[in-house]
Amino acid sequence: MTSNSGEADVIEIGDPFWSIEVNVNIRNRVHFDVWDTFLTRRKLADLTFTMWRSLRPTPRDPAITADATLSIVSVDSGNSTVTISDVLSVGRKAYPGDMISYRTANNGYWVGQVLAEATYDGSGEATLSVWPRPVAPHASVTAPRRIAALGEFRLTETARVQEGFKRWDIRFRAEQVLR
Repeated sequence: MTSNSGEADVIEIGDPFWSIEVNVNIRNRVHFDVWDTFLTRRKLADLTFTMWRSLRPTPRDPAITADATLSIVSVDSGNSTVTISDVLSVGRKAYPGDMISYRTANNGYWVGQVLAEATYDGSGEATLSVWPRPVAPHASVTAPRRIAALGEFRLTETARVQEGFKRWDIRFRAEQVLR
């Protein structure tokens, strides 16, 4: 809300969500059938799906090429931090914009964006400032991902099929689910 003086108040309403708009150029009938079936299984917003941010599939540090030894040390929702450990990342860096995800205690997928540069210490640990606020990880499966970090999404509208002469598109919007 902006006042006449130019000052502004920010009011957070509900959880922060990332929304995505997907536009698929259909190559042929088989390709259409795959997407059509995927969308039909979603039953609009009844079932969620996972995907990663296509512009950020990997961390910015080119030396980070695997998540095999990556684990969660702690999650601090109040301070919006996640501490992770990776013995293969000693001395490596996490950069603003890098993505990280993990399975949540409620069997969802949390995905967050690193907000500030962090260096993995001598034992391979790094505390990452992230947004949105992290949620509790799953008790038995806490393997986080930096590569193709998965977020959980739900369709927000019915998919639109656009047919043209020798060109077909499917478009839909979805919103991040935090659970």
